[in-house]
Amino acid sequence: MSWLGHRRIDLIECGSTNDEAAKLARDGAAHGTVVIAERQTAGRGRDGRAWQSPPGGLYLSAILRPALPLVDVPPLTLAIGVGACDAAREHGAAAQLKWPNDIYVAGKKLAGVLVEAQSQGHRLESVIVGIGVNLATTPDLDTATSLGNVDRAAFTTCLLAHVEHWIDRYVATGIAAIVPAWQARMMANLVLRAGELVGSLVGLDVDGALLIRDGYGTIHRIRSGDVSVVH
Repeated sequence: MSWLGHRRIDLIECGSTNDEAAKLARDGAAHGTVVIAERQTAGRGRDGRAWQSPPGGLYLSAILRPALPLVDVPPLTLAIGVGACDAAREHGAAAQLKWPNDIYVAGKKLAGVLVEAQSQGHRLESVIVGIGVNLATTPDLDTATSLGNVDRAAFTTCLLAHVEHWIDRYVATGIAAIVPAWQARMMANLVLRAGELVGSLVGLDVDGALLIRDGYGTIHRIRSGDVSVVH
C-alpha cells in the first residue's frame, strides 16, 4: 500500500514547502504527508542557497518519520535522488545524478533534493524531504533545464512512487543497496572541485561518501561541502 502522499496539501504559493512541512511535522503530521506548492517565494537548496521557484515547476516537501538513528539520515538523500532520477527518466529525460543531491540532463540542472532532519537530542523526530523539479519553466537557460511539456499531476504521482520505493529500500537494507544504484545513474567521467581539491570522479565509497582521485593518484573521501564540475 502506498504511503507517500497519502495526505497531501496543495498550495498556490508559500515561502518554502520545507518550512510548511516542518511546521506540520512539529504539530504531529503523519509519516508520508506531502506539501506541494505551485510557487515558492523563499525556496532554498543546500546551505541556504536560494532555489528559484517560478510558476510551472514542481515544489514538493514530504514528512518522513523513518525508523532510523539520526546518524543514518544523511545517506537518505542519495536514495531520494535515485528515485527522482528514475521519475525523470520515465518521463523521457536522460537524467543523471550529481553528488549528493542534484539531477542533471545534458550538463544542466533539472532538479534538486534538500533533506533536513528534526531531532530531539539524539532522537530523530522527523525528516523533511524537499524536491524541486523544473517542469514547464527553466529559471536560467545557461545552467538549468526542464522536463518540458509534461503532465504535472502524472509526474507528481510518478515521482512519489519512485521516491517511496527507494526510501523503503534504504530503510530496509541500508546504504549497501543504494550505492550501486546511485553509481549506475551518476554523471561519469567528470573532473570535480571540492574546496582546494581538484580530481577525477571515482564514485561512491561503501558509506555513500564521494571518492575523488587527485593528480597523484590518491583517492580522497568527501562527506560534505561544495562539489562543482570543472569539466
